[in-house]
Amino acid sequence: MIGVVFLVFLAALFIGVPLGIGMGVATAVALIVDGNFPLTIIAHKMVNGVNSFPLVAVPLFILAGALAGEGSIAPRLVRLADALFGHIRGGLGHVNVASSMFFGGISGSAVADTAAIGSLMIPAMEKQGYSRADAGGITVCSSTIGILIPPSIPMVLYGVAMSTSIGALFLAGFVPGVLVGIFQMALVYALAKRKGWPQRARRAPMPELWTAFREAFLSLLLPVFLLGAIISGITTATEAGVIGVLYALFLGGVVYREYDAKGLYRILVDSAVNTAVPCFVVATTSVAAWIVAIQQLPDALVALFQAMNWGPIAVLLMINLFLLLVGMFMDLVPALLLFAPILYPIAQAAGVGPVQFGAIMVVNLGIGLVTPPVGNCLYLGVVLARSTLWEMTKASLPFLLVNVFVLMLVTYVPAVSTFVPSLFFEGVK
Repeated sequence: MIGVVFLVFLAALFIGVPLGIGMGVATAVALIVDGNFPLTIIAHKMVNGVNSFPLVAVPLFILAGALAGEGSIAPRLVRLADALFGHIRGGLGHVNVASSMFFGGISGSAVADTAAIGSLMIPAMEKQGYSRADAGGITVCSSTIGILIPPSIPMVLYGVAMSTSIGALFLAGFVPGVLVGIFQMALVYALAKRKGWPQRARRAPMPELWTAFREAFLSLLLPVFLLGAIISGITTATEAGVIGVLYALFLGGVVYREYDAKGLYRILVDSAVNTAVPCFVVATTSVAAWIVAIQQLPDALVALFQAMNWGPIAVLLMINLFLLLVGMFMDLVPALLLFAPILYPIAQAAGVGPVQFGAIMVVNLGIGLVTPPVGNCLYLGVVLARSTLWEMTKASLPFLLVNVFVLMLVTYVPAVSTFVPSLFFEGVK
């Protein structure tokens, strides 16, 4: 059955069938070919797949990110980043990356990061002499920080699929996200010297820096509230999502007074649509995951790798290469949900725990968001920058290599992803 599922699913992708529908059709065809299970099992497994309290965190974080991106939260964060880093050579490039780090702590989504930061930064960078491709390339690659700096929607989905602490997974992405940001800013500095990218004429004076910080302070508190509530045990990740929505509503509606009834209605509708897509993918992928489990594919793969007698370094390298290839042709959510249960037993045999493996998968598949032919952030960046796919891909490549370097650190240095969560959660691996 597994072979039928993958063949039909790949054929559906090739002809342009949406991911969730393609996965549903693939599992239905596999069950028909097998003939040992009633088709009603599909509905049963789909309902069970989304009947999860932790999964409620996904629409809540999507709504919180939409509320934050609609108002002046993102511009305030950009102004703070400009005051802090604008005077360094390649100033707006640094501001772009730093803004993604700040906004990633609110949206939890790379696509939302690309849309919010890109719409602000790309025109400003173009006016200062950056090419459209360079401005877009920095934007889309730095947006991958949005799914690493907590909260992270992919981490929630992984935690649900693998029954792993979402709080620990949030913290596991913090250091990798910061490292991606630091290394990308270092690359911006190096490229700025070669390409002549400009910088702010002077360092921001203390009054200007204080004003920018004061205006962004309440926005910066949002991720602090969310993480603090989860780590302290006061709330679950789902309940923290409610706090995030209420706080974003408070900022935009009461403090900044930016929302009206029509705008809120549009945000709610857009968030519902953006929630329905990943939840439907979760439902259909749950059926495929069940087929994989009953066919004992993970056990067979573990036995195969053990028979090959490869060491942990080689096994983890093969897993990463496979996921990088998958990320080029499959969106992050279905790839994460489908392959996490399959590949984790292999990684576990190589000494990797569930929290570290979650960080590996999210860093790895996040790269796929910026690689053709399926990279959602890449195509959104092409539109925002009014560039070509080829030019944008070429400009993104050096920054993607930074992400690959951090991926290797997360893979082979467990403390990069496990040290911080181990301070707050026992038995983290």
